[in-house]
Amino acid sequence: MTAKLYFRKILVPVDGSHSCLHAKMLAALIAKKFQSKVTVIHVVTHELMHPELKAQYRLPPSILHEIENWYLQAGRKIIRNAEELFREEGIEVDARLVTYEDPAETALQLVKEEGYDLVVIGNRAKNQAERFSLGSVTEKVARHAECPVLIVKQKPKITKMLAAIDGSEHADKALEYAVQLAQKHGAKITLLHVEEAKLLRLEPKAIEGIGERILSDAATKIEEVDFGKRLEFGSPAETIIKVAKKENYDLIVVGSRGLSSVKRFFLGSVSDDVSMHARCSVLIVR
Repeated sequence: MTAKLYFRKILVPVDGSHSCLHAKMLAALIAKKFQSKVTVIHVVTHELMHPELKAQYRLPPSILHEIENWYLQAGRKIIRNAEELFREEGIEVDARLVTYEDPAETALQLVKEEGYDLVVIGNRAKNQAERFSLGSVTEKVARHAECPVLIVKQKPKITKMLAAIDGSEHADKALEYAVQLAQKHGAKITLLHVEEAKLLRLEPKAIEGIGERILSDAATKIEEVDFGKRLEFGSPAETIIKVAKKENYDLIVVGSRGLSSVKRFFLGSVSDDVSMHARCSVLIVR
């Protein structure tokens, strides 16, 4: 499990927001531990860049040019600040300023074409009331990126990790990433398996036995890391979020699809719900 090289190339979309600052700091923390190469991108975009909207507003070309220059200057400052942060930490960084209509599509295309191992992105909160919700760009990247996505929601720290386990292939892969991070950062992992409460009522001993077996199997995959095991009953997403909040975990690591993802198709997967509502940072592994 330790032969694979993890997090060699990290993509960090930046936009100058407060959550983006936390994302840059956590990306730097990981990059230093794994000696990763980092690419930071900022997409200069605003509604007047769209041809149809330009025509709708009917602004003089000189005004449009001035507006676009303002956004470009702001974008250059955002990129420069990000580049300086990583260089000060001694991290190899490639800084790119992109003009494009859709920031999420730009990030997704880069992941696909250049083979990134991780995207680190802020949750793009706009105010205190929405502090733990996702923005549209982050949500789109988290759902569709072809590599793991780390959604950063708080100050960068990796000392206490919660790994959601359900016996699926995606959960096993997520655990691999959790172990790698824990080894590098000296963090403790709690393996959490959640069984549906309604199943417990049908056959308590059998369901408890299945849960314990899933946790035991996961434990055999952990090397050189302090860890604990925990079996809970209830709604998987709600329970994961509740445990992480109550016990102040720094990071939840979850597979993008679990064994029960099909039946939750119309409600959203566990990873969707956790990434949307958890208060701590979330790493989604696919």
